Amino acid sequence: MENNWNVSVHSEKKVRRTRIIVSAVLATTGLIIVASQVIPLTKSYVEGIVEQKRTEVKVDPVPESYKKFIEEEFAYYDPGQSYFANLSQQVGDINMTGRYSYDPVTKTQKPIEINKDYKKDMYITIDSVGIENIKISPNVDSENETIYNQYLKSGVAHFKGTPLPGDGGNSFIYGHSAVESFFSRHKDLPETIFSRLNDIDIGQKIVVKRDDSVIEYVVRNKKIVEPDDFTILQPVQSKETVTLMTCWPLGIGSKRLIVVAERRI
Repeated sequence: MENNWNVSVHSEKKVRRTRIIVSAVLATTGLIIVASQVIPLTKSYVEGIVEQKRTEVKVDPVPESYKKFIEEEFAYYDPGQSYFANLSQQVGDINMTGRYSYDPVTKTQKPIEINKDYKKDMYITIDSVGIENIKISPNVDSENETIYNQYLKSGVAHFKGTPLPGDGGNSFIYGHSAVESFFSRHKDLPETIFSRLNDIDIGQKIVVKRDDSVIEYVVRNKKIVEPDDFTILQPVQSKETVTLMTCWPLGIGSKRLIVVAERRI
């Protein structure tokens, strides 16, 4: 009987030890999983705050013309709508009729064209940050989240209602970004390739391929804006520009990272 009792006690101790070990392993695994998400998110957010402060205090070598947007004020903003739905409203409010932009190829002013029927894919390359020949889907219905997310899986999107690259005015192109923990493992994923915009700098080149044309731009401005800042859609003086946008801090999206580039020959 005594031997059986000893065996029983030993078995119970062994079961308790096993339970403790299993519990410890599960708890440790859980902490590792949580940390793998919390730490990158926190790091991305802190880096975002630092970048914003750096942007606020630095003196940008940006021409004065890029600091003065058209003085019209957008009065409309419905916080109950999605970000892109509000932007779509603003596109509808911008009247391009009679507006012109400077064509550096012909060195003349040309009327801004809004071609909503264009369907051919375009491609963007920014060698300085490793964006290579990424597809731009034209005239994406950006008010419909289901629609634009489908296009963003294979690249970036041109905002319907803004000019196409090469047609004068301000072409607006946007794409997703991702937190560092994801982007570090998927650096060339087209869906989140605009995470690389965080590293772009003034003076670097952007190339857009459309049909048989190669359209070159030079970066003139990089800034962080609030999600209700709709001036990003407005033409920049009489310049022909492309505006690139992604969520910021990367993958979080409490603000927007904006890159403005001017067409050049």
